[in-house]
Amino acid sequence: MTHALTTNFTDFNLFARIRRLVEGFRARRAQRLAVNQAYSELQFLSDRELMEFGLHRSDLYEMARVAMYRG
Repeated sequence: MTHALTTNFTDFNLFARIRRLVEGFRARRAQRLAVNQAYSELQFLSDRELMEFGLHRSDLYEMARVAMYRG
């Protein structure tokens, strides 16, 4: 009995996979930097200004994160 084994290696390109991995790291880093930048800008608001907007200082990081990932 003879068995034929055919394997399609077109999806296995090591360099393309590594490139996509690095691009993903760079994209997540850019998002993280944008969130941190927005958070640091929001930190400059006084407690009184935050209260006028109905916010608390503990809400700022989550607010910056959600705003950056939504667009």
